[in-house]
Amino acid sequence: MGKATVMLAGAHLRHYEVVGRATPTPANPAPKMFRHHCFAPNHVVAKTKFWKFMREYQRVKRANGEVFGVRELKEKRPGVIKNFAVQLRWYSRTGPVNTSKEIRDTHLARGVSRIFNGLAGQHRASFSNIQVIRTMTKAAKDCTRPYVTQFHDNTIRFPLIHRVRKPKKSKRAVLT
Repeated sequence: MGKATVMLAGAHLRHYEVVGRATPTPANPAPKMFRHHCFAPNHVVAKTKFWKFMREYQRVKRANGEVFGVRELKEKRPGVIKNFAVQLRWYSRTGPVNTSKEIRDTHLARGVSRIFNGLAGQHRASFSNIQVIRTMTKAAKDCTRPYVTQFHDNTIRFPLIHRVRKPKKSKRAVLT
């Protein structure tokens, strides 16, 4: 049995790094190594995404290659909220669409999960049709989307209005 892991609240994807290469042959005794960052629900799907990348862009099939390692990348500062920019390609019914999204979250994996869920809801894009090209952390001054910049105010407050307090236990009516 594998080690039990704790899921992030609201995130169905994790950030993985997969390292592999083509199997050495007499014609190519030292093939080039490739490191692929991907977002997947588990390590098995991460390896599948790695082989899809190798097959489509490097012309190496799974039968002719080897994986050296799969590791989950953790957030260095999970308590700090950050602005992320994600460049991605997804396939709609009419063809491929390149787009860029901004998201504000404490974890990159949770932010990417929210983007995947948004694309699934707005454009009916399935998980297998979305390809993350690049992710980066942005400074607050570089963000352009209004749904991200509206939270950059240091004096922002979220008041809890209409809070109904329970009466003390001694003041409550006893039903018999």
